[in-house]
Amino acid sequence: LSVTTMPGDDVTHPVPDNTGYITEGQFYLHNGVIDPFGSLSRLKQHVIGKVTREDHSQIMNTLIRFYAAARDAEQKQAMSFELSEFDERVLEFGRLFQQTFMDIEVSMPLEEALDTGWSILAECFKAEELLMKQQLIDKYFPKTGKNDHAPENV
Repeated sequence: LSVTTMPGDDVTHPVPDNTGYITEGQFYLHNGVIDPFGSLSRLKQHVIGKVTREDHSQIMNTLIRFYAAARDAEQKQAMSFELSEFDERVLEFGRLFQQTFMDIEVSMPLEEALDTGWSILAECFKAEELLMKQQLIDKYFPKTGKNDHAPENV
């Protein structure tokens, strides 16, 4: 495992830019947590859904989509914009997602991570809001959860 630092979080700085490492994946750490938007994996397309569970790709994309929405809601909040009910739920999702998955100390098997992802989604959203394949929702979306507070008219 190679590690490099980036002065001022600048990926174009000569120190990280000229390390000479050619990696098949990298985790971008920011403020002690993994930043999924800067992280990458060139190998994931070879295993997701082929070697892993059928819902892996869809749950991964959905979690990151809502995490991006949470980051947008954080910016709205920081600029004192009024937050919608959806913004509030997406902020709660972002908090749960970061706490559960992004801390550098987190270590869990993939199957558990997929199930945990479904549980976090169910705490904050209704199944219809996920925009995922219905067969996956029917199979994996928890039937019970705190998702009763999500609005009826989605």
